[in-house]
Amino acid sequence: MITFDTDLWTYLKTQKNRPVVLYGTGDGADKIIKVLDKNGIKVSGIFASPGFVRDRKFHDIQVESFEDCYERYGKDMIVLMCFGSSRDDVLNYVSEISSKCEFYAPDVPVYGDNLFDNAFCEKHQGEIEIVRGMLKDELSRKTFDCIISARLTGNISYLNLCEVSQEEADSILPQDREGLFVDLGAYDGDTVMRYSSLMHNLNGFIAVEPDRRNMRKLKENTCLINNIEYVQAFISDKDGTADVVKNIGRGTSLAKEGNNEVQTVTIDGLVKGRQTAFIKFDVEGAEAAAIAGGAETIKTNKPLMNIACYHRSEDIFELPLKVLKLNPGYKVYMRHTPSIPAWDTVFYFC
Repeated sequence: MITFDTDLWTYLKTQKNRPVVLYGTGDGADKIIKVLDKNGIKVSGIFASPGFVRDRKFHDIQVESFEDCYERYGKDMIVLMCFGSSRDDVLNYVSEISSKCEFYAPDVPVYGDNLFDNAFCEKHQGEIEIVRGMLKDELSRKTFDCIISARLTGNISYLNLCEVSQEEADSILPQDREGLFVDLGAYDGDTVMRYSSLMHNLNGFIAVEPDRRNMRKLKENTCLINNIEYVQAFISDKDGTADVVKNIGRGTSLAKEGNNEVQTVTIDGLVKGRQTAFIKFDVEGAEAAAIAGGAETIKTNKPLMNIACYHRSEDIFELPLKVLKLNPGYKVYMRHTPSIPAWDTVFYFC
């Protein structure tokens, strides 16, 4: 039986006499402040990365440098990271900060309202244990355990224990599959370029990206790739239109009540019955809807799939259960590539 560590928020409530300082501003900081307020925890300061410290306030608190905060509070302060990054310079800066004082990367959902705390994990313990039991190798199970611990406690050392390079993560994939590569959340073309080089039997590409600026970069970066279709739309569980809401700093997402109507597409509608070799999902919290909209393709083609599982708290158990309900023949793996907090964590279905 899986047991869960005391979550970060419970721990912070026991440290009320210590200064809590935020690293970063924006949507992530808004969400963390909301949880801190709910738990009666005061924010004593806010700092930004070098080069981003300007004469500004956030939530009526002056934004400073780490050095300013450290000079005032010293080793007694607790630092909470309020954004996510996989950039080497940021990860190195985090390492420097965490060597000087207590440092955590709280998990607040990118999308949705379910906080990944002890109560949430206990409520879904059955599903969590089922998914852990489905994982096909020891590294997947270790990664699963470390990601849950990191998300609960905010302790980034758990991420260091399980992270692998992108090349090692992709080594799970058989490289001889023939058919389409469908890139859901193609961004600037980075994954189209990576997998077109890795998997030489792909005979066509569908790149789906809703953002207009990203689409322009995507086309520029992949213009030399043959047989590529570009689709500027949101992936969903139905073809048609939907409302969208723009989240500052966290991309654009579908919503029940948005401020703009956009086109939506499904995997089944995109591939139209063609042989599909591989699908990559990184679609800002719409992964479950995308799976539903690709039900026929998943059942009949059994494409290789790489599905991000960090946008919503429930993704870590809900997504694999949805896939295996459609096609129980998959082998399931989990990998985490360098990122803080526990982002860039994906399930591989082979």
